[in-house]
Amino acid sequence: MSENIRYERLSDSVTAAQDERGLILTSDACLLAAFVSKNAKNRICELGAGSGVISLMLLERKKIRSSVCLDVQADMCRIAAENAESNGCADKMTAVCSDVLDYKTDRLFDAVVCNPPYFKSGDGKKNARKEDELCRHETTAGIDDFALCASRILKDGGAAYFCYTPGRAADLYVALRSAGLEPKTELYVYPTVKHKPSLLLVGAKKGAKSGLTCCKPLFLYKNGPGEELTEEYIKIKESMSIEILK
Repeated sequence: MSENIRYERLSDSVTAAQDERGLILTSDACLLAAFVSKNAKNRICELGAGSGVISLMLLERKKIRSSVCLDVQADMCRIAAENAESNGCADKMTAVCSDVLDYKTDRLFDAVVCNPPYFKSGDGKKNARKEDELCRHETTAGIDDFALCASRILKDGGAAYFCYTPGRAADLYVALRSAGLEPKTELYVYPTVKHKPSLLLVGAKKGAKSGLTCCKPLFLYKNGPGEELTEEYIKIKESMSIEILK
């Protein structure tokens, strides 16, 4: 491992290596993993997987059967593969280096999980490091491309789970519907009751009829960001499920 690697304990039994030059574990990834419905028979694909932490959390909680971690960066795929090996799940978690524009599969997936870049190329502050830029900005593929890839590799009736920035909610919904993925569940996450939402979680279904369930909003902290967690957030972290908000 290089000097840029740090280790994050995901649970008592799972530790993940992460490259600090890219995105490291955040509440976004944890909440997206909690948002995924449990089905121990499901085979999933994690798009833009990075080091594969979402797949590791899903496998550790037995919410899925197996995962393919897809990322355009070869270094990230190498770390994801090493994480699978070091945590004893190399037979259930595979890393594939490919752009979502090109990826195809002969065996369709039951579900797709995606934490895509939030910002358009050129928007916001430019990241000095290439790895950071690829994780945060749409440099090689946009939200439309991620939605199209999800639809292309999903079975009919398969589920797609996305987390995204609330400021681009319209872009996400248009991309999903245009790709034949009907939004079925949404959850807005707020730092506190005094803040604007900081995260949007959307669950969609391939080929489904319209009809959207809006979960109760989730507030992460009682007073201020980084301070005491709310009871709801603690329960979600412990159970790795958002069922209490439905």
